[in-house]
Amino acid sequence: MDSNTRKERFSLAYIGAVASHADCEVVEPKVDRGSVDGMLKRASITELIGFQAKATSRDLISSSADHINFPLPVTDYDNLRNAGRPFILVVVLLPDKESQWLSQSNEELCLRYCGYWLSLEGRSGVTNTSTVTVRLPLANRFGSVQLGTLMDRAASGSSL
Repeated sequence: MDSNTRKERFSLAYIGAVASHADCEVVEPKVDRGSVDGMLKRASITELIGFQAKATSRDLISSSADHINFPLPVTDYDNLRNAGRPFILVVVLLPDKESQWLSQSNEELCLRYCGYWLSLEGRSGVTNTSTVTVRLPLANRFGSVQLGTLMDRAASGSSL
């Protein structure tokens, strides 16, 4: 597997671990179409949240340390902002060295570093042709409590 594929699979494993802890499941389509890497589903809620997963080992945390500047392909940006259903971008930050992505002992399994989410719903179009830089607040950590809140918002029809 090449490095980009390993990053993609690692980000999906991270999302899956968080989802399991939040009593949700990840439904992955066989083919990534329209920037959909998966859907998050909770048994007690009929609404699904779609997601696009990205992973990077680049240092993208802003100098003010309150957000990540992530270069998103314009195609993904447009698909996510026009999804027509609850949809989030999840960016998982990874250490530069693959050997540091995960550590394991008899007491724990540690995945490094962290994932962050962003809804692009309602964003305006851009004139860029290749990428658009989106800002993911560090407050939007993709964790089980936060995912539960997102699922509750989606179920009530609120914006994410």
